[in-house]
Amino acid sequence: MNNSLSMKDSSNIKDIDLKPNVNLRPLILSIIIGLIIWFMPRPAAVPANGWHLLAIFISIIIGCTIKAFPIGLGAFVGIFTLTATKIITIQTAFSAYSESIIWFIVCAFALSIGVTKTGLDLRLAYNIIKKMGSKTIGAGYTVELCELILAILVPANVARSAGIVRPIAVSLSKSYGSNVGDGTENKAGSFLTLVGLHSNLMSGFFFLTSTELNLLSVGMAKALGVTLTLGAWFKIGIVPTLLGFIIVPLVLYFVCPPEIKGLDNVKEMSRKKLEELGPIKKSEKIMIFIFAVSVFLWIFGPKFGLNATVVAVLSLILLMATGIVDFKEFAGKKEIWDIFIWLGGFMMMSNQLSKLGVIKWISDLVKNNISGMPWMLALFIICLVMYYSHYLFASNTVHISTLYPGFLTILLSIGAPPQISAFLMTSMSVLSSGLTHYGSGQTAAYFGTGYVKQKKWWSAGLAVSIAHFAIWIGAGLLWWKILGMY
Repeated sequence: MNNSLSMKDSSNIKDIDLKPNVNLRPLILSIIIGLIIWFMPRPAAVPANGWHLLAIFISIIIGCTIKAFPIGLGAFVGIFTLTATKIITIQTAFSAYSESIIWFIVCAFALSIGVTKTGLDLRLAYNIIKKMGSKTIGAGYTVELCELILAILVPANVARSAGIVRPIAVSLSKSYGSNVGDGTENKAGSFLTLVGLHSNLMSGFFFLTSTELNLLSVGMAKALGVTLTLGAWFKIGIVPTLLGFIIVPLVLYFVCPPEIKGLDNVKEMSRKKLEELGPIKKSEKIMIFIFAVSVFLWIFGPKFGLNATVVAVLSLILLMATGIVDFKEFAGKKEIWDIFIWLGGFMMMSNQLSKLGVIKWISDLVKNNISGMPWMLALFIICLVMYYSHYLFASNTVHISTLYPGFLTILLSIGAPPQISAFLMTSMSVLSSGLTHYGSGQTAAYFGTGYVKQKKWWSAGLAVSIAHFAIWIGAGLLWWKILGMY
C-alpha cells in the first residue's frame, strides 16, 4: 500500500498575479492626515486615547473615500492600529461583531437569495411595473409607497429595508436590465437603491411606532419634561415628511440620474415576461409563505418577545430547512461577509468615540458657543451639528443615545419650543444616517447590494441633506407656525 502523502504537482504552481489592495498615493495622504490630527494640540476635555482614536478613524474614513484601500481592509487596519497602539483592548476591538443589528443584516440576506433564486423577484417586479407605468421615476415613488405602507405595520427600519423593500428595489432594478458587476448599475439600480434607502429613513419617523428609535427618543424627552403623544408626533411630522417623499426622489433623480428614463410598451413587455415565467412554482409558494411568516413576526413578534434579529434567524432556518437556500450557497455570498467585516469594525470605532469622550467634547463645544443666541438660530446650529456629526457614527442608536439628551437640554434651556425641538432632534438623527454607507444598519444593507459606489453614495447623501434642511427647517418651521407651536 502506498503510504506517501498525496501532494500537489509542484510543476503546475504558477506565480500569483499580484494585485495589491492598496493604492500608494492615497494611502500616504490618508496616513499624513491621520498623523497631523494625532500630533495636533489636544483639547483638554478629550483624553489622549480618545484623540488618537479620532485621528485613526478620520484617517481610515478618508482612506476609504479616496480609494486608498477597500472598506473591509480599512476596518481591519482600524482594529490592528487601535490595538497595537493600546488605545483599546483586543476584546473591545471585536466587541461590535456581537451586535444584533449586524446579524440581522447577515440573516436577512438569505431572504434576498431566496427571492432571487426562485424567480419571485422578477415576478413581483413585472407585476409592479405593469401597474405603475413606464417611467423610472415612477418606480422610485413605488418603492417609497411600499416603505410608507410598511411603516404602519413593521416597527423596525432595518426589518423593512433589509428584509422587505430592498429585495423589491433590486427586483425592479433587474427588470430595467440593471445588474451589479456588468456595467449596467446606473441604468436604474443606483437610483432605485438610493430612493429605497432614503425613503426608509423618512418613513422611520412618519409614525411614532415606525421604529424603536422614536420610542427611545420619546422616552428621553419625557425624562426632560417633554411629552410627545402619537397624535402630536403625527401632526408635527406629516407635512415635512410628505414633502420629503415628494422632493427627495427628484433630488436623487438629478444627482444620480438613471440612464433609462422609462420603458416603451411597458405593459406588453411585462405581460410577455410574466408569460415566460409561467405559472407560480412550488418554490415560489414556499418563498411567499416564509416571507409572509417573517413579515407577520416582524409586526407582532415583539408582543411575544421576538425581536427583529430573532425573526431573521428563523427565516434563515426555514429557507435552509425547505431547501430554498443552501448553506454553502449562503456562506459563499461574499457581499454578506464584506458587510459583516466592515460594519463591525466601524461600529466599534464609532462606539469608542463616544465612550472615550470625543462626542461629549463636541457636544460641550456646541453648548458653550450658542449660549445667548436666539432660539431659532441655536436650533439651526444644533440641527447642523446633530446631522453632520453622523459622519463619526456607525449606528443610529448610538448617535441618538449620545447626543439627543444633551442637545435637547440645551434647546430647552434657551427657550426653544419643546415638542418641535424633541421631534427635530430625532428626525435629524435618523435622516443623517444616509450621509454615509456605514451610518446605520439599513444604509449598510442597501450599500451591500453593490449598485452604488462609495463616492456616489456620499455625494448623494450630501445633496439629500441640503434638501432635508430646506424641508425641515424651512417648510417645517412654517408648518409649525401655522399650528401655533411658537
